[in-house]
Amino acid sequence: MAESLFERWRQRIKWVRDHATKMSVVVLADDPAMVQERPALKAIKYLERLVSDEELNTLSQALISTGISTRTVFGVRALVRAAVDETLFPADTPIKVVIDKTEGGGHRDGFGPARRSTVALLCNQFGFHYPHSDAYAAAITRHKHHQAMLLHQAGIPAPKTWSFHPERGWQTGAPPEGLKVLCKSTYEAWSVGVSENTVRSYDSDADQIVAALCKELGQPVCVQEFIDGPEIYAAVLDPGVAVCTGMIEVRARGGPKSNGSYLVFDDHFRPDGLVYLPVSTVSAAVRDRIAHLAVRTFMLMSMSFVGRVDFRVSEDGTPHVIDIADNPGTAPNSSLTRILTSGSVPLEDQPLLLLSMSLAPRSVGDTYRQ
Repeated sequence: MAESLFERWRQRIKWVRDHATKMSVVVLADDPAMVQERPALKAIKYLERLVSDEELNTLSQALISTGISTRTVFGVRALVRAAVDETLFPADTPIKVVIDKTEGGGHRDGFGPARRSTVALLCNQFGFHYPHSDAYAAAITRHKHHQAMLLHQAGIPAPKTWSFHPERGWQTGAPPEGLKVLCKSTYEAWSVGVSENTVRSYDSDADQIVAALCKELGQPVCVQEFIDGPEIYAAVLDPGVAVCTGMIEVRARGGPKSNGSYLVFDDHFRPDGLVYLPVSTVSAAVRDRIAHLAVRTFMLMSMSFVGRVDFRVSEDGTPHVIDIADNPGTAPNSSLTRILTSGSVPLEDQPLLLLSMSLAPRSVGDTYRQ
């Protein structure tokens, strides 16, 4: 991260500190009890993907130490009840912020598709500040087939992608025979659905495997052309003009699988399952291309404030967008945290910086963005 850019970040962090007494923050986390009411959530690893106590504590402590009134609420229902009762925030707080730490849950018997749009819409209805991308961006970035179609239309490199629907089958035809593909959930993160059985050459047996995965996950399955090459995550921050603030290479600590190098759910779930490295396996020109494409993707998907764009770089040096995070994780060991730390943003300042992306004006003046 360039020194001039970090200087701008420090000014924005100071702006949040200076306005801390005017703010009140609710951190919304998922309610673990929902899995008892909707057992189908187990199939898409709902409990395993709950935001960790470490992440919640790190976030809350950073805000409280700055003087920002902060509380954690578990579950959207609890949020709605408190909002309706007008007990969610202190009544005299001018800036009421909801930081959304909920995850997916797109199983048809779970929360269904576009679940991540719920809180954005509720905050808009109640007049709370939502420091993340809006409801549309939250929906489109969680539909992997639709996002790929948009990327292709815009000329942004992405794997060829197909969708298999539980009732309707292939939506735009099937992959060509012999093509190596990777199958995963359409609405979830964390490589849900990816395994050595679902990374394979497409053949006559593949339809049964895809249909079985579709039934297990309770949602359409996204089938992508397999791109062999380094996996690189790029962070984009948007204080008014979107900027790629850094990137990092990601590998499975256990090394490649028997049929290729890719990430599965257990790599994300295990505390030490991922290895993060400086981006040194591609040229400076490719890094510049990744930064450019990350910003283009961020804008194409109507994202706001902060996001992450994930790439695979093929043998010919082409970066392909393989996934998009409209609300990337901020745990101390997350890729976003590591990118910001490498850019000299201290861990305790990172929640303030991310808040400033949506609250502080571009000129870092005396008013906040409504």
